Amino acid sequence: MINFIPLTFFGLIAIVGGAFFVHGFLNRQKIFQYFREFSASLQGDAGRDHVAAYPWMRGKWKDRDVRIFFHTSENHTVSVLNLVIDLETRSPLRFVLLQKEGFRKPKPEQLQKLEEEVGPLVPIPDIPFDVRSPDGESLRARLSSPALRKILAELTGYNQILFWDGRLMASRQFDGVQEVTPDRLSQSISSLERLLYPLEVEEKVAVS
Repeated sequence: MINFIPLTFFGLIAIVGGAFFVHGFLNRQKIFQYFREFSASLQGDAGRDHVAAYPWMRGKWKDRDVRIFFHTSENHTVSVLNLVIDLETRSPLRFVLLQKEGFRKPKPEQLQKLEEEVGPLVPIPDIPFDVRSPDGESLRARLSSPALRKILAELTGYNQILFWDGRLMASRQFDGVQEVTPDRLSQSISSLERLLYPLEVEEKVAVS
């Protein structure tokens, strides 16, 4: 009996673990199916590195390149799977938005590296993100506008949004297959696209 209990216990773990593996595999299959369907509507394609990997997709959203993929990050002591939407933009602005509520605060050494790579904190009241940028003063006026504050308030589900080198990359914790149906992906890209328009328009005005 002494030996039987551990063997039974580990046997149950194996059964449960196997069930989670099968469930995860089926979910990835469903995600791949949704990605293929959505990318086909954008004249793009979808793929994955191997059969057990999370898939990726790319295509054209109107006249912008778009890519969607998964990224794993460390959140305290656990790994967190994030869904990332990468959308082309035509503005040279550079900044990063970090979710004020729920985003893991960086350690001191990480904070120093963050400041070196993306710039100091830019205090902007009444928005749900901490803003960092090497272009602080010009960015402050733009993100403080009522129209952009309203748009940012609708993007609080994203833990970080990077606006850099002609790309907008928005990341949020992945909570299930329902987030990647073609309709939901279309809604997500549309909401991020709304952030691009006022920044690109203001940039054109500033250049002219």
